Amino acid sequence: MKYLKQIGISLIVIIPTTLAILIYNDKITENSPVYYKQGVEFYNSGDYQNAYYNFGKIKFISPLYTTAIYKQAKSAQRVGDFTNAILKYKLFLEKNPNSIFAQNAEYNLASCYYYLKDYENAKNYFLKVKNNKNNEITSADYFLGIIEKNNDKEKAANYLKDYIEASTGNRNYEIPAAEELSSIGRELTADEKKLIGITYYKNKKYQEALKYFSTLPLNTCWDYLVLANHYAGNKVIAKKLIENDITAYSAQTEKANLKQIYDIYTSYMPGSKIKNWSLMSLLIKKHKLAGEDYVLYKLADILPKEKAINLYNEIVTNFPSSEYAPEALWELFWNKYINRNYSLAQDLAVKHLKTYNNVKSTKKMMFWYAKTLIKLNKTQEANTVLSKLNTKYPDDYYGLRADFLLNKKTDFWQTNPNLKLPLQKEEFEFPISFSQLNIKDLKLINTLFSMGDYELWLDADYNNKIVKSWFEAKKDRKSASIVLARDEINSMDVKPPLISAAYKLAYPLYYADEINIAAQKLNIDAFLITGLIREESYFNEHAKSSSNAIGLMQLMPSTANYMSSKLSMSIQSLADLENPKVNLYIGCNYLKYLKDKFNNDLYVVAAYNGGEGALQKWITKFNTDDLDEFIENIPYDETKHYVKKVFKSYHMYRKIYQ
Repeated sequence: MKYLKQIGISLIVIIPTTLAILIYNDKITENSPVYYKQGVEFYNSGDYQNAYYNFGKIKFISPLYTTAIYKQAKSAQRVGDFTNAILKYKLFLEKNPNSIFAQNAEYNLASCYYYLKDYENAKNYFLKVKNNKNNEITSADYFLGIIEKNNDKEKAANYLKDYIEASTGNRNYEIPAAEELSSIGRELTADEKKLIGITYYKNKKYQEALKYFSTLPLNTCWDYLVLANHYAGNKVIAKKLIENDITAYSAQTEKANLKQIYDIYTSYMPGSKIKNWSLMSLLIKKHKLAGEDYVLYKLADILPKEKAINLYNEIVTNFPSSEYAPEALWELFWNKYINRNYSLAQDLAVKHLKTYNNVKSTKKMMFWYAKTLIKLNKTQEANTVLSKLNTKYPDDYYGLRADFLLNKKTDFWQTNPNLKLPLQKEEFEFPISFSQLNIKDLKLINTLFSMGDYELWLDADYNNKIVKSWFEAKKDRKSASIVLARDEINSMDVKPPLISAAYKLAYPLYYADEINIAAQKLNIDAFLITGLIREESYFNEHAKSSSNAIGLMQLMPSTANYMSSKLSMSIQSLADLENPKVNLYIGCNYLKYLKDKFNNDLYVVAAYNGGEGALQKWITKFNTDDLDEFIENIPYDETKHYVKKVFKSYHMYRKIYQ
């Protein structure tokens, strides 16, 4: 009984104490998100001291504790308190050695040691980062090069060269790395001089590049010497180098550089483009220079189609492995098709598709092969080709056209003025399926996002363009976001579902309210306006083209002035066209004007890019009811591709959002 009384007394003491601790712990856990969110707000505004203080109020029992340590380390590093930052980074790594932020923590830790001139510790951590082989953090090589410079010059040079030669990663130190290599303290090798010269050349520092190229034997850098002199304004020297040495060095010149040199040399000639490229072709044949296929293709491209056929045939016959052979074969096919020689066109299409796999002209060739088969009354074979095209390239212009032909839909270029855009949500959903996060990390990231901490994810060990696209969208960098998502989707062999975050990032609905209002008022399809804006500016209201087209709908000043006078509105300056509301109002009214004039949505889009006068000439010249054929015959390549891109975007928007 005595012992039972003692146990009872102990329980009376223990239970309230335990409850008090639990309540206290719950209070800490409850307050942690508040402190963390406040810390993020201070950090994002640049007040790193208050950020550090708020992150420090999160106790060890909170799930946010270790992340708060990492944020404290970053805050301390931002204000130059490297000693404190080191303590926090080391504590974080001790508790989270396998975290998605671990490698960045190691890199930052190495940087802090470096700035404190503790080079031994800096070296150890930079080596650790380098050995992890994360291409996103190649700057470690740059710092290792500087650290080793006074100890082992060969090691230092190798690190610096590794950094300069890296194809990806942080390029902020490219010029400094070249400068460090140039002052390494020993005589540079010829390869090192060339590498430094190329680094300056790539960064458009042509005079600096010439200092290195001019010290090298001509046979090692003739092409770069020509190009650097040209872009530095030394055109007389560049011309002389080409004329004196092209026969000796064309065969050993990089393809891309040789093309540039041929372009440059023909631009120096006093005649017309056709005359200059004809002379270039004769020169190449006479001296048997490299790059003949390129010159033939360039010449064919500017000749009238009937005269170009022989050159295309020469490319296909003599250079079947050339990158220009598939396009040349397409041109031969198209010549047969428009001359109604469908049997020979069929043979050329089969040859193209058997010889060249997944090249630039493959999708176009598949589509027109199917149309050729239809002309030859081989409907079942045509449908097989169209089905393959639509399955393999469902988000391509020709894949979309294949879908319409397969399903006997006839309204590909007919838009619907009754359609409205759904309103874009304020924020894109995080592309979870592309992040490659495990469940634990995903839970952490979602928690951080809920408190406004998006910046931290940029420190994670990842390399996915869809995720990067999402971040660009978060930062309101619309164009960069769209391009990243677009490029990633284009690189995929298997496309994601249309409802995925990838497609919504590639085809976003910015300015949906304004577009819907303009579309309803002017009786224009809102999806057409959206598709056109996407292809014109990628929703960059400050976009300016080389021809001085401005804003969302890339209005030419002359067009804007003409339409503003018709609309009885005044434009004070061209800067007004960067105002989205002004740009949309004028641009949509111009679309309405074209629609009233041509009464054909395909013609409207073609005229928007190529001009009313040019369009009228094409309608008269080609005089065909086959709108596919009309598009392929448009002589302005820019307008031809523009029409395809706008209607591709139009149908993709409808598929994604309807």
